[in-house]
Amino acid sequence: MKRLNIHIVFGFLLCSVSANAQLDSIQQLPEVMLTDAKLIHYSKGFKLEKLNDSIVERNATSLTETLRYNSSIYFKENGFGMVSSPSFRGTNAQQTAVIWNGININSVFTGQTDFNTISPLSYNEIAIRSGGGGVQYGSGAVGGSIHLNNTYSFHKTDTTEMGLRYGSFTTIAANASTTQASKNNYLNVGVDFISSENDYDFVGKNKKNTHGEFLRFNAKLNQARKLKDGALTWNSEYTYNDRNFSGSLNTMGKDGYKDVAARNLLQLKQEFGAFSTKASFAHLFEQYRYYPNSEKPLFDEGRANTVIGALQSEVFLRKKLRLNAKIEYTLIDAEGDNVGENTRETLAAVVLLNHKIGKDFSYGLNFRKEFLNDFDNPLLFSADAKWKVSEKYSLRINGSKNYRIPTFNDLFWYAGGNTYLQPETSYQVEMGQEFSIGKLKADVAVFYISSEDLIKWIPTTGSVWKPINISETQNYGIEITTSYFVKLGKLHSLDFNANYSYTKAEDLEKEKQLIYVPFHKASGAAQYNFKNFSAYFQGLFNGETYTTTDNSESLDGFNIYNLGVSYVLPKSQNIIIGGRVKNVFNTYYENVAFRPMPSRNFQIFLNFNI
Repeated sequence: MKRLNIHIVFGFLLCSVSANAQLDSIQQLPEVMLTDAKLIHYSKGFKLEKLNDSIVERNATSLTETLRYNSSIYFKENGFGMVSSPSFRGTNAQQTAVIWNGININSVFTGQTDFNTISPLSYNEIAIRSGGGGVQYGSGAVGGSIHLNNTYSFHKTDTTEMGLRYGSFTTIAANASTTQASKNNYLNVGVDFISSENDYDFVGKNKKNTHGEFLRFNAKLNQARKLKDGALTWNSEYTYNDRNFSGSLNTMGKDGYKDVAARNLLQLKQEFGAFSTKASFAHLFEQYRYYPNSEKPLFDEGRANTVIGALQSEVFLRKKLRLNAKIEYTLIDAEGDNVGENTRETLAAVVLLNHKIGKDFSYGLNFRKEFLNDFDNPLLFSADAKWKVSEKYSLRINGSKNYRIPTFNDLFWYAGGNTYLQPETSYQVEMGQEFSIGKLKADVAVFYISSEDLIKWIPTTGSVWKPINISETQNYGIEITTSYFVKLGKLHSLDFNANYSYTKAEDLEKEKQLIYVPFHKASGAAQYNFKNFSAYFQGLFNGETYTTTDNSESLDGFNIYNLGVSYVLPKSQNIIIGGRVKNVFNTYYENVAFRPMPSRNFQIFLNFNI
């Protein structure tokens, strides 16, 4: 509790800094800028989805919840709020990159991100980039990447947003964010907090989820300073998580986990006519403590510091040809009770090109080569193209070679690490089409991924497991995304969106579907708006999911439905009240075998702007 008080005080100190900032006179510069501009400029032939604020607010408990109901990504979650890992197009968690303002933040120990440790309310933009992104974002961007961006603008702004939430299982959450900007300065500061007893019922089992309490605190600070022909930006984020790990249907939980992440990014951009240069420096810190018994002080610990320095230059000729060259150096210094002390140095050279031919066709070519670390790093490449056939129909195609470097746990884990591992490599191709018919918009994509030298932990002698390069897999499927908006008179409107995916992810050695990859997944929502009132109905379907490599055991498919309403007070348009009911029909379901998910639960909320 003492540490929690420190976090809360730290957050309010950040807010107080923002409250005393000064504003200059107004200048109309409505452009909103990304610190990771290459996400837009060099992804023309890739499927790129952005989640708007209203979608995020429906499922704001964690990034897991946000993406589970609003994308085709499947999440393997060891009970609500516990460790959560994604399967993107049938790939595993280590093959899904999480990109924070252009920086890959997957753990150097596990090679993945726990999506329950991330608050979706901390970012201005959440984007999903499907397909291989290894050239731009390095190791792990095989099935796709999740982008968490903090934008900035030099348009005069003075806003403060606050939210309070209370729900079942003694769940309390609050968030606050203030933004102040002028013609030369931008400042955004925010905090986010959630805690829960998490003692939900196991539907139909006469049992409760025990030892599943969790707490998450997040603070952010984003600044930008306009310079002559450029800008200086600073992004900073701090996250603290404290969780007891709940048990299963057959076991009692007793272990606990605490982790801290601190991220800082400084970037200086200057423009010289058609040329621009950007120098960046980033520092990432991660620390974890695993308690075999949460009631005792004994723990295993690991910590890592990552320093990234990069210099890139870009030329944009006649608004048709964009060329970017980048040199990036990464130094990782890590130590842990189970992996010892280790360092890794990487020098990467990246070349990105996008060429627009006419007003309706563009293509891109991208290359990446890495040096200095202890692996035989392949030359990575990607190519993409997009053709706007008409105002209502477009075609796109992309292909790439990607990879994943073994993590420190893979290499150095005392109980069985393997220093002879080689990086995984994969090839992928995607074809997609976008079309609209009246108010209906749709995106249909087919994909194929072939991977080799997959790192797989297997039993060797006794209870000892060891990772080796063994598996070859192929993943293929289809993804469909649709949206529809219609106004019914002047006061009424309906808004629909839906996602469906079919994924075949096969272990070629066993000729079996990979575990925790459902063949079918669908989600969608319908929202009705009338004056100050809105209501939505949201659904999720997960098909049967195998839990053993021989496909002899599986989890049943399930349907989950949520309902929510909100109302803007007529005499105070800055105040919104509302509530949500999750798992409306009190369905029993599992995302991981023997780990039941929550029963029907409720949440009320109050949001207001100042």
